[in-house]
Amino acid sequence: MKKLLRILALLVFLVGMAVPGSAATALVMDQADLLRPQEEKALQQSLDQVNQKYQVRLAVVTVKNTGNVKPGAFANVMLDKIKDSRLKGNMVLLLSMKDRDWYISTDNNMRKMITDKAGVKALSGKFLPALKKNNYPEAFGQFAQGTDELLAYYQKEGKPYDPADVFNPLALAIAAAVSLGIGFLVRRILIGQMNNVLPALEAGAYLDRNSFQLEEDTDNYLYMTVHRQPKSKESDHSADSTDEDHGGGGGKF
Repeated sequence: MKKLLRILALLVFLVGMAVPGSAATALVMDQADLLRPQEEKALQQSLDQVNQKYQVRLAVVTVKNTGNVKPGAFANVMLDKIKDSRLKGNMVLLLSMKDRDWYISTDNNMRKMITDKAGVKALSGKFLPALKKNNYPEAFGQFAQGTDELLAYYQKEGKPYDPADVFNPLALAIAAAVSLGIGFLVRRILIGQMNNVLPALEAGAYLDRNSFQLEEDTDNYLYMTVHRQPKSKESDHSADSTDEDHGGGGGKF
């Protein structure tokens, strides 16, 4: 029953948000009024460039709130409304301003190119800094640019971006060898400049017998009481809407 009510609430909430059929007019739906007209136009152009370049469809949707519907589920519905199955992939970035939620929803084609974990994390790392500063034009521009970079990587490498693939063991070994060499050289220089200090052969040579006085003292250990309380984990209610037809992820900003 609760699930049915949520679905009904979502349908009611989406009334009036009709999405035009053409890609050029379905890119930006700024229901929260975060952008000026010229900023919205510039964003549409940026998203359309990526769409034309990679034959995908990107959309940015902003709302004041999602009612009783989870942001992830809301984003999935918006994706289903704007996606074109003839294209190579479809993706929606949703912002819900009431609780400052963001969510990226992808279809299965886009999911292959921008994965739920590494891909969404890399993409959100592009736009989240500006989003947290309420610089929405910059954030959405970074979303478009980050998507371009991830799709270009997939096009060139034939696989989705993964930070583990970027790691180069040879480069790490060379960097470590250079660091050790520089460290050894600096150490030798510093030791060479210590002409007034000589190492002592015994530890007693470092003891100033006129200033040291040892007194015997005894502590009696009685008991100890330890109280442990599990640390609560932050749950992200907006990041649990992936299913067999939708990928992505989200969080707070």
